[in-house]
Amino acid sequence: MRFKIVALILMLSAAVMPGKPAMADEPETAGSASTTVVGMASDVSELPPTPEQKEETQMKYLVKKLQVPHCKRGPERCEICRKTCEPRWCLLDIDPPDKEMVQRPVLDLTIDGERHFLVYDVIKSFDSEEDARKFLSENDYPGLIWGK
Repeated sequence: MRFKIVALILMLSAAVMPGKPAMADEPETAGSASTTVVGMASDVSELPPTPEQKEETQMKYLVKKLQVPHCKRGPERCEICRKTCEPRWCLLDIDPPDKEMVQRPVLDLTIDGERHFLVYDVIKSFDSEEDARKFLSENDYPGLIWGK
């Protein structure tokens, strides 16, 4: 019974407004879009040249003494993190691939008075500073910074 009443109301509303479209139409504009674009393009002046960017030294690796977490829960909630929470000298990749796609720990680093927050991967950890210096003297890591 309800469906018959709803159908009757719809039929009557369609009969009362026969000249009006059932859906909203956009008003037609005079002219075509291509003439408008050409007109706008001729109004634009020449763009100024791009200023030269000063080339910054690309940092890739960092050696720093820090506590490396075992997982993202940290030593407060993880037994393995608690056992390995002593600071160690680590060789870090501070420009890893897929920065935005993978969750990584973040390092707060001040370079030339500017504070940077960088994600990193641990490449190797060392027991002492001497071991780190010995390893780095035997291997070549371009863009290496020795952290304090």
